[in-house]
Amino acid sequence: MSVDEASGTEVPRRGRPPSLTRDEIVEAALKLTDESSLDEVSMRAVAGELGVPVMTIYNYVASKEVLNELVVDHVLHPVEVPSPETGSWDERMRALQRAARRAMRRHPGLSFSRHGSGSHEAARLAEGAMSILREGGFAATQAATAFATLFTFMLGQVELDVLADSGAGGEATFESVTTGIGLNRDQLFETGLDAVIAGITATMGAPTGRG
Repeated sequence: MSVDEASGTEVPRRGRPPSLTRDEIVEAALKLTDESSLDEVSMRAVAGELGVPVMTIYNYVASKEVLNELVVDHVLHPVEVPSPETGSWDERMRALQRAARRAMRRHPGLSFSRHGSGSHEAARLAEGAMSILREGGFAATQAATAFATLFTFMLGQVELDVLADSGAGGEATFESVTTGIGLNRDQLFETGLDAVIAGITATMGAPTGRG
């Protein structure tokens, strides 16, 4: 900014717009996502939020698809993979899945299935889940099958959360069946996670290791 000597007020400087960082772009996109959904956030809208030409955004982020992945990375980055010292494999897995769900629920306009396919942080957490299973004593094929089962459960859970938390009223079939049973969505999640983990153990047998 510069000062107009006649009026004494600040006026914008002409010339190149201020430099940005990817973090600033991602945070602007996430702010807009929280107001609607990431599907509705355009590169032009992000540029408007930051007060820069849209081409400035493309200098930092190549496409909307890349921006989607960066937003998911930002949201999942704080999620930690519990270490072996924190408990058994099933305790660690529960902690990881809960933390990932909490992170996603903070931003109802964000869908993992639509926006996170290329996320590096999602890949890190997937490898973390696999490491929990391997360190828990599951053989390679068992670990992969258990991961696929848990991933399918979590993908459906996150999508149900997106629908419910976005104000859309939830998924009609799910709501019609679960209304009146006396469990809230968090309790239903815990019940489902318990059932999945119990099913993995019952189907594949107890893991051979000590995790």
